Amino acid sequence: DILSKVEDGFRYLVKAARRKLYDEDLDKAYKAGRIKDETEAKMKSLLDQARQYYRKGNIKMAAQCAQEAIDGKVNDPSAYDLLARCHYDMQNYPKALDVIDAGTTIYTDDLNLYWLGARIASVGTKDFDDAQKRVNKLLEMAPDNSIGHSEQVYLHLQKGDEDLAFQEIDSYIAAHPQDDGFKKNVAYDIDSYSNGFFYYDQAHDASFIADKESYQKCLKLCTKAAEIYSDEYTQKRLENAQYYGKKEWDSWNIESIKALTLYGLLLTAIFFPVGLALLAIDAAVIYFSFRPYWQINKTYVTGEMGGVEKAVTMIGDFAARFGGWFTRFLWNLFVWFIKFIISLCGGAI
Repeated sequence: DILSKVEDGFRYLVKAARRKLYDEDLDKAYKAGRIKDETEAKMKSLLDQARQYYRKGNIKMAAQCAQEAIDGKVNDPSAYDLLARCHYDMQNYPKALDVIDAGTTIYTDDLNLYWLGARIASVGTKDFDDAQKRVNKLLEMAPDNSIGHSEQVYLHLQKGDEDLAFQEIDSYIAAHPQDDGFKKNVAYDIDSYSNGFFYYDQAHDASFIADKESYQKCLKLCTKAAEIYSDEYTQKRLENAQYYGKKEWDSWNIESIKALTLYGLLLTAIFFPVGLALLAIDAAVIYFSFRPYWQINKTYVTGEMGGVEKAVTMIGDFAARFGGWFTRFLWNLFVWFIKFIISLCGGAI
């Protein structure tokens, strides 16, 4: 009789669909108190301890308790999830993936475990081929579930394929226009990815955009995120990206501007063509003194101005010196002329 029941149990449990039903019913039975299993209760207690340690930031103790629960054959896939996260936090990425793989051999239809494995392969080991295989498994298991499609978007972003990520997003939304969960997840992932285009200034513990390419990419990403899912967070991120394109007055050419304005106005009244040319150069210098914040930050980070700025600065400085020289030349010429007239008048007298 016992052997017959064991055979029935074996036939029941080796089939994935039936095993899933069994696990669900078993879990309900435990929660309802219909089954008194001291060993299982102990393992569940260990897993609860692991969660508490993890929430408090004690990663090592959390990993130890989760491992003990797994060794004790706890019937809960979250044990593998938690243990993998612990190893990830300790930057032991291969070990974290080993835990995931061990968990998915038992819980073959647990999407969260497959998802976590794909994410760790993307950002931990950075093995994009392995990550793609794991994403493909997700898509195969649940083609209509957003979890695989959103992770495919995330993988494209990690690889730097923004256009492919946008194509994946547009395709999924076209097929599932009401899936706001997908829209929110990918929009937040895009915003998170855009952080990679900020420069971190350790001296001031601040992050900012410090070059044109980073500004354009960050703006493109944040704009897309806000288009996909518009809420306070995505709009704030977009406004933050737009900020670095705004122009601010910078007094780096102030001395040249003062000189060009003075000499330009003076010479316009005396020698119009030269005065007008100096005022035109003055206008160009003033225009380039209004610089976008990303350019100001770039100058701060590199200690050097951009190529156009250098050219304008050189032209402005040269024009200012020329204006001063030409003004003095005209003045000396005028003084010489007056003296010459006086000398002629004196000779005549």
